[in-house]
Amino acid sequence: MTTSIVNRIDEWITRVKAYGALKAFEFIPGYPAHKTPSPVTKYTVAVTESEEKVRHFFIGDCITERCTGKMHEIEMCLRVYAPEGSSGSALLRASALLMDALEQQDEENAIDALILSGIGYDTAARVEYRDVTAHLSMMEEAVA
Repeated sequence: MTTSIVNRIDEWITRVKAYGALKAFEFIPGYPAHKTPSPVTKYTVAVTESEEKVRHFFIGDCITERCTGKMHEIEMCLRVYAPEGSSGSALLRASALLMDALEQQDEENAIDALILSGIGYDTAARVEYRDVTAHLSMMEEAVA
């Protein structure tokens, strides 16, 4: 991913972290996995940018301006870990809060889709989780 796209995603996640009830959540990088705390004592979100496709195109299909662009299609996974002893419904509420924050702080209208997974269990951290997967499209313009 180009630096400008990475910086824009980092700024967005920073805004999400400061949004309402999410201030109490801990945000960590998704890799390496050993960074996941065990036991999990508060809601923890592991952020991973898992896939990117780049499409080159002419902006406005106007070749004479010699202005090209790149569309970055990114799949970002935010894994929400629940504290030990919390219920599945509490994990659903925490995931819904995260999805709401992602939408509210999406200043670029980059979100194409938000997908919520079922409940999973991380055997290494011994904790339940849900994945919030965000499909993003971000344009980067460049003069040819």
